[in-house]
Amino acid sequence: MYYPVSSRITALTTVRRERLLPAPGQVLVSPGEMVGPADVVARCQLPGEIRVLDVCRILGIPRARVAKYVRKSVGDMVQANELLASPRGPLGQIRRGCRSPVDGEVIEIRDGLILIESATTTFELRAHFRGEVTNVMPNRGVVVSVSGALIQAMWGSGGEAEGVLKMLVDNPQKPLRARAIDVSCHGTIVVGGRIFERDVLEQAGEARVRGIIAGGMDAELCQDLNSLPFPVLLTEGFGALPMSQPVFALLQSTMGREALLSADTRTRRDARRPEVLIPMRNGHEPLEEEGTGILPMEVGARVRALRAPHLGDVGQVIDLPPRPQVVESGARLPVAVVQIDDGETVSIPVVNLELIR
Repeated sequence: MYYPVSSRITALTTVRRERLLPAPGQVLVSPGEMVGPADVVARCQLPGEIRVLDVCRILGIPRARVAKYVRKSVGDMVQANELLASPRGPLGQIRRGCRSPVDGEVIEIRDGLILIESATTTFELRAHFRGEVTNVMPNRGVVVSVSGALIQAMWGSGGEAEGVLKMLVDNPQKPLRARAIDVSCHGTIVVGGRIFERDVLEQAGEARVRGIIAGGMDAELCQDLNSLPFPVLLTEGFGALPMSQPVFALLQSTMGREALLSADTRTRRDARRPEVLIPMRNGHEPLEEEGTGILPMEVGARVRALRAPHLGDVGQVIDLPPRPQVVESGARLPVAVVQIDDGETVSIPVVNLELIR
């Protein structure tokens, strides 16, 4: 029995998501409370960063003589741009002053180095999801239960976002074009088939979109994502990959609805896939709960091909031959006979398939 990877692409389910503080703090909600994406559910104090200033290098003086130039002591509170060390006299202060880069406290002065700990900051944890608080972890966070449509994607970058879904293409094969992104996209999560052009990302930034969902993207554009103020999520992966039909149809059917985008991608311990969650409207009841078990490959299962020549094709398994078959590479591998949604029947190695649940 083969147990392939699987993706959740479902119009109605119930998911539970943890929202955790980066450090112990205070939880502000109770079990049973309803929360929205912008609601603060917990907060904590984050310690400041340690900044190391090399006074000798900045002032250009030997370490043996640096002590007489330092104007602060351990324990002193300083403000950003405040003078820490300089040659005596106003002219020396102007020309070669060593100044604090942040507000904080001097915690160490040694061997010509000044260590400053920046001031603590308050971190507020927002719910991100619209749903019910089902569990509270004292001092750490909460679990929020949400009902709605769920799409698990292949890759994402840029964190989290909330916004109204806006489709900019009418076909999953069509690429997202910069000219399609205008002022009407402000504050929305835009959806397109593929991303090939750098101009698309630049125009999206100027239009202040909340996020982008696409099927595939040119890998060379990855270096441009770090400077974007919004997340980008790929449902299929890198390359000239159109969005798969089930994903496109689900997004198209929920156009104009609020979507919650989590582009965080982790591939090792605590693995996590990026996802889009579209909360259901009031008055609907969830049909199923998200499953966490690993399911086997079976006749009747919905699958998606992960490799060429059928990359991205979706269909149904109609047969599982008991013996390995010879594939195009010449290797003998277990295969599944899949009826693609366009009517074609093909044999695909089971290692090149994923379940769609």
